Order: sequence, then structure tokens, then C-alpha cells
Amino acid sequence: MKYQVSVLALIPFALPTVSLAENMDEMVVTASRYEQPLSNIGSSISVITADDLQQSQNVFIQDMLQNIPGVSLNQTGSFGGVSSVRIRGADTSQTVVLIDGVQVNDVSGTGGGFNFANLDPNGIERIEILRGPQSILYGSDAIGGVINIITKSGGKGLGGSAFVEGGSFETFRGGVNLHGGTDKLKFNFSMSGITTDGISKADENDGNTEEDGYNNITVQGKVTARVSEIITTEVIARYSDSENEFDDFGADGDRVGTTEEFMIAGRVHAILLDGRFKNSFSLEYSSTDRRNETNGVESYLAEGTRLNLDYFGRYTVSDDIGISFGAQHEETKVSTLSDQKFDIDSLFSEVSFQGISDLTLTAGLRYDNHNKYGDTVTPRLTASYQIPDSGTRVFATWGEGFKAPSVFQLSASYGNINLKPEETTGWDVGIEQTLFDGGVILTTTYFKQNIKNNIDYVCVWPANTNCYKNINAVRSKGVEVSIAAQVHEQVNISANYTYTDSIDRDTGEKLERIPAHAAYGQIAWQAMEGLNLTASLTYNGKELPRNFSAGVDGWVRADLRASYDITEQVSVYGRIDNLFDKEYQQVSGYGTPDRSAFVGIRGKF
Repeated sequence: MKYQVSVLALIPFALPTVSLAENMDEMVVTASRYEQPLSNIGSSISVITADDLQQSQNVFIQDMLQNIPGVSLNQTGSFGGVSSVRIRGADTSQTVVLIDGVQVNDVSGTGGGFNFANLDPNGIERIEILRGPQSILYGSDAIGGVINIITKSGGKGLGGSAFVEGGSFETFRGGVNLHGGTDKLKFNFSMSGITTDGISKADENDGNTEEDGYNNITVQGKVTARVSEIITTEVIARYSDSENEFDDFGADGDRVGTTEEFMIAGRVHAILLDGRFKNSFSLEYSSTDRRNETNGVESYLAEGTRLNLDYFGRYTVSDDIGISFGAQHEETKVSTLSDQKFDIDSLFSEVSFQGISDLTLTAGLRYDNHNKYGDTVTPRLTASYQIPDSGTRVFATWGEGFKAPSVFQLSASYGNINLKPEETTGWDVGIEQTLFDGGVILTTTYFKQNIKNNIDYVCVWPANTNCYKNINAVRSKGVEVSIAAQVHEQVNISANYTYTDSIDRDTGEKLERIPAHAAYGQIAWQAMEGLNLTASLTYNGKELPRNFSAGVDGWVRADLRASYDITEQVSVYGRIDNLFDKEYQQVSGYGTPDRSAFVGIRGKF
């Protein structure tokens, strides 16, 4: 696995001279909006590759994200329940989610966060997770971090792949990918679907017996055209349609939710001055339409849209200095709540310096003008230094950010038009150490973040006005510790541990739904040529209650994975989730699957 892992899993194997450090030369784009090797990045970033996704066999991306340092997951029942991802204790609404650089956060959601429940991994090339305030490049909503999901691109010729699988809960899933192209035109097309009887969203251990099914189909594509030696164009689109039977507040009920998600973007890339001046112009649109029925009668309707106009430029002044700059215009609207449209106009710039050997520094500013909240200036500094001949890299980030209240928080019947924007200051510092000629990578990161005017829902039923209020100050701090070790040519281990301490600074009370302790460990073994086995443990610590719902106890879940390559083109695979049949909850009152098994076959051409 290419993401970071925990020192607690380091055990005394005899290590060969196999280098994991080569992964640090991998190129990433999310931290700076242009390609850089991981070794030059000052921000805390993790990468999930297409190989990682295939090895995990996860049906939903959210389950892979939970294995990343600093990331936690809450879901109101498996197979379609609302899924919230937190980074370092920050609320899910404080994380920007991108698909191929297009922001897809649900404008109509209560806080404007993204629901990961419908995000299928088919057709995904990589996922980059950036932790800490990132407002300088990604604006409002990015005060907790950024998750950028990058889909596959086309290539020369014609090829593709397909898979089909099935298993417990009458679950069936399948998908296809088709890619191809020429020197001038490349394309990739992906389609996938799932249907399942599911489990009771309300926990069966509380006497709930009704199965809550889930269905989803997702279609996405990317087309790139080289117009000339200096100009290329790109069109990206994605559509997802899902139906989710669900329960409210831990009790069976006849409730059905449908969600349609759509995004499309057109881009023009121009490379000028012999490659020294790179430009991208983008027009991006995303929408989320949600509709709920209770006993066959519509009980909820939400329709939100986001329009972005974006320019990004990168000018290489010299081998040592580069300047990034850009401008953005964003419009958001929830037509089912209000006729009002919220606009943000932004300018930003960041300078990078590499004039000292093995040192990369960046410094930048962002200016935002919100049509309701006026002007805001956001700075960021980062540093990465590779200590010569030591295998040691030190990295650090300091940044600020702001997040405007969501349309829902301002305009809903129990919203609060007097809310102030959330403001944050955060920093982290880390040390990365390679050992045994690159056979082991250890990473430790300390982080701290203060959020002023944090918005929270504070009403207890039946109160129904001004339920969203600004908590004066929230503080989160903690440590992420990780290890990756290749202990044999056929065996590697990976693990991580995160400690998060998040409190309301006014009251000193711990924040709800944030585990103080979380860990993940995995061992992968190539038992024989073509046969790969993986065993993993996931630990989520105790979480405190939220409003009128109870907290949840800590839990440990074990999973097994296996795959076998029949030929170079065809392989079979299978998995057992929750091997020891652990009873646990991620949100109080909502169930999770018992021990379950799935098998599948995949092929490529």
C-alpha cells in the first residue's frame, strides 16, 4: 500500500534491500495544483492508487478512506446510509471533495458536505487526501482538508476491463471500463452498478428486522484532445443515480431516498514560452438532487447547484523559483430553499523556492470576496527538507482558512441568518524516516488546529428556530504515526495509528462523533505466483454522543481478501468482511453487517 502506516506494527523481521522509498518520487497534484514529487510536499498527504483499490475489493471508496491516517467515518447504516468523512476531527462539511478537480460537495446538504455513500471505486485511477487547512488553493469548505478523486484517462489503442461479483445480502455488482485513443484524441468510459437487499439500517440487535435495500448506477467519462502542440482540451462528466431504503432514529420504517448526482467540466490547457508558462481554464458545474418518501408520500426535497469558473497558471521563473496564480468565480444555489444565490470571487498566488539543495519552500495568499460576508485574506506556508545522507525528511505546514455558512444553515426553516463564517488557523510538523535501504518508512506527524465561530446544530427536539449557532472556538490536536515495511519480496505490512483530541474551548468538553484513538493494520502476502492474500484489522475508538443520540463503543473488525490470476487477463477474487462477526455501530442506533462473504471475477482486454 502506498499510503502511510503505524509504528505500532513494526516487528523484528529480517529486512531485504527492497526500497519503498521509491514511492516518494511519485507525482501528486492536489497539494499545489501542479505535479510535484511527494518528497517535495510540505503538506500532509496520502495517496490511494488503483492497485490499492483493487487489492482492497471495497465496494465503496469511504471504506478505503477510513484506513488513512487522520480520517474517520460515520455512516447511518451500511449500503446507502448517509456517510460522513472527517479529517483530523474537522466536520465533513469542512472538507472539499473533488472529482478530477471539480468540487462535488452537496450544496443542498445541511453543512454543504459530501455524502460518500454513493461513490463507487470503479474507474478511479488514484485518490489524494490532503490534511489540514487548504483554503489558499481550494477556498471556502477546505478548512479541514481536501479529497481529490482522479479518474482514469485514455491511451493509445483500444482496451478495457470488466468485473462481476456477488455475495451476502443478495448483493450483485458489476462494471466495465473502456479506454483508447490516438496521439490527438484519448478517452476513458466507465460504468458500474450495484443492487442489494442490504441489512436493516436500524440495528437488528434493537429488534429491527426489515431489510433496507440499495441500488446505484454510475456512469463517467473523460475525453482529451490535443488541438495543437501547445493547446489541449478536456471534457469530464459523471452521473450517479441511487435509491436507498432507510430508517430514522434507530427504528424500522417505510422510507426511501433517491439521489441524482451530476457533474461536468470543460477545460483548456495552454503551454507557452517553451513549457515555462502553463495555463488551465475551466468551466465546472455540479448538482445534487435528493428526494425522500415516507410511506409513499414525498417528505423531503433538495436541489442544489454549483457553478465554477476557474483559471490556474504556473510560471517557472528559473530552476529555483516558480509562481502559481489563479482566479475563481463560484455560484451556489439551493432552489428548494431560497431564490438567493451566493457568490464568491477569488484571487490567489503562491511562490515556491528550491534554491537550497533538498529544501522546498512555498508561501502564498488568497483573497476571497463573498457577496454576504465581504473580504477575507488567507495565507499558507509549507516546507519540506531532506536531510542529506540520513534518510530523514522533515515537513511542515501553517495555514489559515474560512468557511461561509451553507445555504441550508442560513435559509432553512430552523436555520440562522445571523451566522458568522467559520475561521481557522492550523499547522502540522512531521518527520519521515527511511530505514534498511528503503525497506521501511516511518512517519510521525503532530497537528493542531483552532476553529473560530465553528457552526453546530444545538437544538433538541421540538425546538425548531435558529438551531444552528456559532460555537466560539474549537480546538483539535493530535498525532498520526505510521509505518510501511516490505519484510520479504512476497510480504509487506502497513499500519497507522491516529490520536485526536478535539474540544469545545469554551466548555472544555470533547466533541462528539470523533474517536480519540483509531488504527489500521494490514499484512499482504503473495503466497505463490498469481495468488495474493491480505488480512487487515480496523480499530475505531469510543465516540461521544451527538445532541439527543447516544455515543458508540469502540470496536475492532477483521477482514480477509484473496485473489488469484488464472491468466494474465483473468482473475478471480473473494473476501470475508467482519471475519469474527463483531457487533458494532458507527452511529448510535444504526447497524453494520455481520460476517459476510463475496466472490467475483475480473478480466481485461
